[in-house]
Amino acid sequence: MLLPLALASCAPFGTSKTERVMRLENDLNESRQYAYQNFDPATTLDYTDLATLPPSQTWDDWFPPAEMSDTTKYVLEVQDTSPDSASVRVTGPVDFAGPRTLTVGLVRIGLEWYINRLDLSGYLPSPLIVQ
Repeated sequence: MLLPLALASCAPFGTSKTERVMRLENDLNESRQYAYQNFDPATTLDYTDLATLPPSQTWDDWFPPAEMSDTTKYVLEVQDTSPDSASVRVTGPVDFAGPRTLTVGLVRIGLEWYINRLDLSGYLPSPLIVQ
């Protein structure tokens, strides 16, 4: 009886590209403090900044949080994937001025896909996060 319980408590199939993008979406709409955990520390040049700087100096610049009167959340829809990236349509609060296209660079480590680059259309400097 312990075997099924042990198997149910782990993710035997890893994280897909789409699941990683959905986790980023959740972090943008909830606490941005841990969004850096979606990124690969070995291949993301900006990883230290993402992990140590407050969201007000990183995520809030790129993806403005909703104001109190605006309850619109960010929606990230994967439009297409390639071997090392995903093209994502992003809509969000009024201050975001979307929809926009987000190119998400991805790297596979074991069974997990991690982000290592973000490039948001119409945002300078580009890319937001560098590989």
